[in-house]
Amino acid sequence: MTASHPAAAAPWRPLSSCGRGCLRPGPPTVGRLRRTARIAAFLLLLAHVPLVALTRLAGHRVSDAAYRWYMRGILRSVGVRRTVTIREAHAPAGPVAPLVVSNHTSWLDVSVLPAALPVRLVSRADLRRWPVIGWIAAVGRSLYVDRDRLSTLPDSVARVAAALRRGDAVAVFAEGTTWCGAAGGRYRPAAFQAALDAGAAVRPVALRYHVAGTLTTTASYVGSMSAAESLRRTVAIRGLTVDVTVLPLIPPGAAPDRRSLAALAQRAVDAHHPVALRCSMRHCPVPHAVCTRCARTPRENEPVANEPMAKDDDEQQHVRNPDRSPRHPDRRRSRTTGP
Repeated sequence: MTASHPAAAAPWRPLSSCGRGCLRPGPPTVGRLRRTARIAAFLLLLAHVPLVALTRLAGHRVSDAAYRWYMRGILRSVGVRRTVTIREAHAPAGPVAPLVVSNHTSWLDVSVLPAALPVRLVSRADLRRWPVIGWIAAVGRSLYVDRDRLSTLPDSVARVAAALRRGDAVAVFAEGTTWCGAAGGRYRPAAFQAALDAGAAVRPVALRYHVAGTLTTTASYVGSMSAAESLRRTVAIRGLTVDVTVLPLIPPGAAPDRRSLAALAQRAVDAHHPVALRCSMRHCPVPHAVCTRCARTPRENEPVANEPMAKDDDEQQHVRNPDRSPRHPDRRRSRTTGP
């Protein structure tokens, strides 16, 4: 398994401009013996997937609990600590579960969210055919999206909406692909249509990986990096912690359409990031909070063809285009090397 690569992706898929250059060196590392022990613990947990799968025979409540504990074990096995902060003391109860949306940085995210919250993940359809990974997804009752067959997207949205109506919280990584964490992608609106159809609230969640309080991109899964390489880099980090910030609900009716709803969720996540990020184009000197990812070029980050259920995304592109926006009066190139 490899991270998304622009050359291999279909033209309608979201692409990330992040690559190996975004992986900043410097975090302290553990010794070779501990790295080996962590990888061994991780592989041992994978070997026990069939036992976790058997919990499905006991019903969803038992299997969901086993799945959450299993995901917590995955994080502990590779040396990742987890902290959860809830920004809202009392969430309004209702028969319709919320749509949980989060930024996407690492392959660890698919363990972090279920470990922190009782959610069903939206996953790629081809994961069902993968050994071990497919079994884990089945235990977690993942909902699948076929990214190669756009005609199935309305059915996928309908399945997510039906799960929300049944009271199952569904989590989606709305950027559509992984970014380095010091830059991010625009939230795609398709999944938010499910929340509108179901009358569900949206729960933004901000994920941040750090070492001793300092943001790190070392755990990111970007560019042409393989899963094995990313695993080796992750288990070598000493004191890697992921902060899960559960933000206040965006209530039903807060936005008139899916694109506005996606923008609300994205702004909520961005506002709780602890650093002044830069935009996704590394040469852009404008702070991320001001730029709102407007410096992305169509070649690197934006599909050229119109994407289904998001036809008017290009209509908003002039707002983000630095050549037309008053927020970018000076586009002089910077020698900034970070994302």
